[in-house]
Amino acid sequence: MTTTVAAHQLAEALSQVMPHMASPAGSTPILAGVHVANDGTHLHAVATDRHTLAVARRRLRDCEDEWTVTVGAVHIAYLHAWAESHPTHRDTVDLAVEPGQLTASSTAGRIAVPTMDGVHAPWQALLGKHLDRPAETVDIAGLDTQYLARWAKAGRHLQISQAAPEAPFVLAGLDFIGLQMPVRQIRQEAPSRAALAADWATSIANGAPANVDLPLPADGDAAPAMTENLLKQVLISTQELYDVVGGEDRAAIAAHTRAGAHAWTAHRLLQVLRVIDPRTTELALADINGELEAGDFPELAFDDAETLGHQPQAWIDSYTTARDKRAAQATESPAAN
Repeated sequence: MTTTVAAHQLAEALSQVMPHMASPAGSTPILAGVHVANDGTHLHAVATDRHTLAVARRRLRDCEDEWTVTVGAVHIAYLHAWAESHPTHRDTVDLAVEPGQLTASSTAGRIAVPTMDGVHAPWQALLGKHLDRPAETVDIAGLDTQYLARWAKAGRHLQISQAAPEAPFVLAGLDFIGLQMPVRQIRQEAPSRAALAADWATSIANGAPANVDLPLPADGDAAPAMTENLLKQVLISTQELYDVVGGEDRAAIAAHTRAGAHAWTAHRLLQVLRVIDPRTTELALADINGELEAGDFPELAFDDAETLGHQPQAWIDSYTTARDKRAAQATESPAAN
C-alpha cells in the first residue's frame, strides 16, 4: 500500500501538529505521538493531549489504498527530520504501511519507523461534533495561555471561533484545524464584558476619545504586492513598445517584449501556485523578495544554471559576441538600419 506525498508538505504537516502531542510519561501513551490517516485524497496528521487537538492535511500525489497508523513521539521526530532534509519542493515521498511499521522512501533514501498499537483519539467525531454545533452568542470565555505557543507552527494567520462559552475554541487555517478547551469558570458567577468594563472603568475614564483605534498590522502576504508589480510591468512594457518610434530601435523592442512576456508568465504561475500551495508560496516569495533586495540574484542564477548542467558562461559569451558583431555592422553601414 504505497502513498505518495510531497516531502516538504509531509514535513510541514508534522511541524503543525507535533507541539500538540501528549507527554510519553502521561496517562494515555497512545496520545504521545502523531496519528497519520490516509483517506485516499488527503494525508492527515493528528495530535492531541486532550487540552488541544491539531489536524493538518495535505493532498496526496498518488494513493493505492487507505490506511491509518500512529507513530510515537521519538520516531515521528525522526520521520519529520528526514522529510525536512529533502532539498527541493519537487521531492516526493512514498509511504508504505506494513504490520507494526511505516516506511518512507524517496530518491534521498529510506526510513522505517515502528507504529503503535491502540486506538488514537476520535478526532473526526470530535471535529464533527463541535463544527456542527449551532453557534450561540459568546459574551466572554476563558483561555489558558500556556497552550498558545502550540499554535505558532500552524500558520501566521488563523481564524478563531467558539460556539458557546464552554465549547472549545476552533482554530482554522489553510489545510489545518484545531481545538483548544476553554478554562472552566471556578467562581459561581461567570464573568461578563459588562463586569470587565465596570472593573476597569476608573483606569480608563480619562483616556483618549472613543474614535481612536490601533493601526492595522502590515499584511504578511507578499503575493498581492508582487502580483501588482508584475501586472504593472506587463502594462508598462506594452506601453514602451508603443512608444518606440517607427520600430527603429530593435534592441529596445526585443527588451520590452521579453520583459512583458516574462512578467505575464510569472504572474500566471504565481496565481496557480497560490491556489495549489499558498503557505509554501508565501514562504518562497519572502525568500525571493530578500534576493531581489540583496541584488545578488544574477550570481544565484549563474550558480543555478551550472548546478542544472548548463553552461551559463557560454550563454553570456555567445550573447556578447553577437551584440558586438551587430554594433560593428551598424558602425560600418549606418544606412542599413
